[in-house]
Amino acid sequence: MNRTILHVVEPEHLLLAWQAPDATPHGRTRRKVAEIAADATGTIGLRYLKGTEDFAAALSAGFLGYPAFPLDQDYYTSGIVETFMRRMPPKRRRDYDDFLRFWRLDPALSISPLALLGYVGAQLPGDGFSLVHPFDTAKPPFEFLEQVAGFRYMPDAQEICALLHEGQEVYLRPDPDNTHDPLAIRIELADNRPIGFVNKLQAPGLHRWLDIPGVRGFIDRINGSESRPLIYVFLEVGGTSCEKTGSQLDGPQAQE
Repeated sequence: MNRTILHVVEPEHLLLAWQAPDATPHGRTRRKVAEIAADATGTIGLRYLKGTEDFAAALSAGFLGYPAFPLDQDYYTSGIVETFMRRMPPKRRRDYDDFLRFWRLDPALSISPLALLGYVGAQLPGDGFSLVHPFDTAKPPFEFLEQVAGFRYMPDAQEICALLHEGQEVYLRPDPDNTHDPLAIRIELADNRPIGFVNKLQAPGLHRWLDIPGVRGFIDRINGSESRPLIYVFLEVGGTSCEKTGSQLDGPQAQE
């Protein structure tokens, strides 16, 4: 049975992420390069995060800025939402409601353009950009759908893929010993076998909810090809399905 997002969190800001092409040595890492947020007047702007470690790493990996917003300017306030909405299917398309349902959004749901961009990511094949709702100011309960990060780089990805099925429960666990990101949150099967990670730009906002009220995850679908499978999980933060003390205490790791 497909789950549906019941609680929409209006974002205070979105993060613009960029990844280098897979063919490069930098292709696996998602970098936070800009922030989209409203100012005191309600005007939505885009600010490049120049001077940050992620921005510098993106430049080193070949980042040239978002095409509509050249890097010679740090801050833009014109046409931000409209520009990124062009990465979405137009509402006039016959399959627009199917697009919303793909992201487990009810077509009858009232949702702002900024929130919609955050929930669906507005990712296109080939250019490496995506928008990320960080959920860093969200209050449970809330839900969202996301692609498992890093699954296809797992050494036994094909073997794991054969074990997955829709509705299967997965478990979220902090990974403080992760050499790439001590804030990483690992996604595991019931036997503690990892299948990948939570989006690294959402992990900091989810950490405080892992114990109380808990985060539960379920395999939503398996897409892509045999050589490049894409695993989507539906994540619930709080709510009636998060019982006791949270996902990692309810999961198999509680027996360790």
